[in-house]
Amino acid sequence: MMPRLTRLFLSTGTAILLLISACSSSNTHEGSAGAGAGGESNAPQAPENVPAAPGAIVNRIEKTGQLSYKLYLHPEANAANRKGLVLLGAGNDENDPATGSLDGALENSVAGELAKLGYVAAIVAYRDQPPLVPNDGGASWNRNSEMLAADMSQVADAVIASVGGGLSRGRVLTGGVSYASYSLLTNVAMNNTPLADTRGLLAACGSTGDYEAKNLKIPVFSLNCSGNPEGDYHGQGLIDRIGDPKLKADSGFFTDPACNSHCGGALNTWTSKLVERTQLWLP
Repeated sequence: MMPRLTRLFLSTGTAILLLISACSSSNTHEGSAGAGAGGESNAPQAPENVPAAPGAIVNRIEKTGQLSYKLYLHPEANAANRKGLVLLGAGNDENDPATGSLDGALENSVAGELAKLGYVAAIVAYRDQPPLVPNDGGASWNRNSEMLAADMSQVADAVIASVGGGLSRGRVLTGGVSYASYSLLTNVAMNNTPLADTRGLLAACGSTGDYEAKNLKIPVFSLNCSGNPEGDYHGQGLIDRIGDPKLKADSGFFTDPACNSHCGGALNTWTSKLVERTQLWLP
């Protein structure tokens, strides 16, 4: 795996992004394969540990090993309520990533909507990761991306084993907002990614490098504001660089013309775009 050369500085709860970038991306609104946007919002958060009424969606905190995750699902395990599994991670400070938050507005909005449609969704409190080492050629960034992907993979296995209904890793999507998107976009280009057997990656307000784009192992869906706030490569620029023709055809993007800042899209719009892509990949 080539080292990550682009440096990002992300701060959860803010719209701060400093990114060294040499190229600009297309502001085309929507790719032929796709749709979305995501961001940190002050919208009310979904309540935790809601008791189940008959037929109601529930959300609860569960653990596998040292990892916690907030699970949204219909309590009845059948094919109609186990269409697929979607795992989401929060934004963070990439220079010193803390434990992933379970409270992000976009993540909870998407998870709740997907559960209503018969999917299982979880927000993953990925592990606290070591600070990045300056001038190490991207080695510490890559190690942290491996940690995040391993956490996603572990939670996927735990949920599949616990909720029933015939879920499998081939019907798993991973993704997230800001830092989680950047990190997972790095990992799913690695030859040893544990997510190679999953269905796809939902990347809201993130981008990646040219090498990573050309070496992706699974389809991606790129969601960003217009104006190139994340730097290259995302949106059309990312899709154009995917090396595998099948992955390129199965990937997509949505560049939101209504916003031009990092993670600045409307919550309802970005939720609907992520849900649409999930339905396309996991009908």
